[in-house]
Amino acid sequence: MNNSMSSWAQRGLCAKIEFLSKEEMGGGLRRALKVLCTWSEYDVLKPGHLYIVKSFLPEVVQTWQSIYKEDTVLHLCLREIQQQRAAQKLTFAFNQFRPKTIPYSPRFLEVFLLYCHSAGKWFAIEECITGEFRKFNNNNGDEIVPTNLLEETMLAFSHWTYEYTRGELLVLDLQGVGEILTDPSVIKSGEKGSYDMIFGPANLGDDAIRNFRAKHHCNSCCLKLKLPDLKRNDYTPDKVTFPKEDPPTADPD
Repeated sequence: MNNSMSSWAQRGLCAKIEFLSKEEMGGGLRRALKVLCTWSEYDVLKPGHLYIVKSFLPEVVQTWQSIYKEDTVLHLCLREIQQQRAAQKLTFAFNQFRPKTIPYSPRFLEVFLLYCHSAGKWFAIEECITGEFRKFNNNNGDEIVPTNLLEETMLAFSHWTYEYTRGELLVLDLQGVGEILTDPSVIKSGEKGSYDMIFGPANLGDDAIRNFRAKHHCNSCCLKLKLPDLKRNDYTPDKVTFPKEDPPTADPD
């Protein structure tokens, strides 16, 4: 895969990785292992850097085999990557839009498709981030009670994605270290259980959107972004227009 967020490389690049331990990490859908890159063609990965290799649990693969009868794991990996890259594009737009009074710039890790020749399997791989790992909301729309501006920014970002896409998409399951995020769930209205899955299998569809709208509490960052109250009786996302005055500017960095 190349570094573009919207296109796929016609030819894969090679790298050598070394599994550091058999200790698995992960959540309800995936398991993950820490690896070290020892060599990489054209620096698609960085030698000497740590990465996380992710695979789907057998029960998840089995569930989707009825839909993707061939190359099930490959299909799932591609949709997970597409999901993270869609969320990544939305952070780029958000960081252009946000006012300077919101100092944090959420961003998602770059994720790559990996074929391991020794295992004969497809995986997703991304850089390993170190530090205090936090979860800001989950894929059902439940969110933490924010205690600082970083947490408020992340929760406001979820709200902003719903407004920016006119109710078509909602980025949830925000988690990571500081401003660096990974493993989002891009919720697409009406897609739960759909055979034409655009993003990953964690999409809870309209149920998650309804739950988020019911439980989200607008914070100071929502106000700075001039986002409307989701609980308002006359609220409809397709009628939301962003203010034309005071055009937002991104920080020079």
